[in-house]
Amino acid sequence: MKRRVLNIKKAILKVLKKEKELSLKALEIKVNTGSQTLQTQIEELKFFGVVEIIKHSKSEKTGRPYTTIKLTKKAEELTN
Repeated sequence: MKRRVLNIKKAILKVLKKEKELSLKALEIKVNTGSQTLQTQIEELKFFGVVEIIKHSKSEKTGRPYTTIKLTKKAEELTN
């Protein structure tokens, strides 16, 4: 059964509210959705100013670039 887009967005916001900032991979696992779906929803949430996408130049563990997602102040105010 497919999940509705709204439910995926709610799950993303709920996880980010609890965890503060997560990598795309960790968020994908916690929300239990595919990477393409997650990226599409993150881009839409970014458009509305709810999340911030942070690109890091390299990981201390692997030395590879990675991306993290966190809620904006606007979103934190809305979710309280």
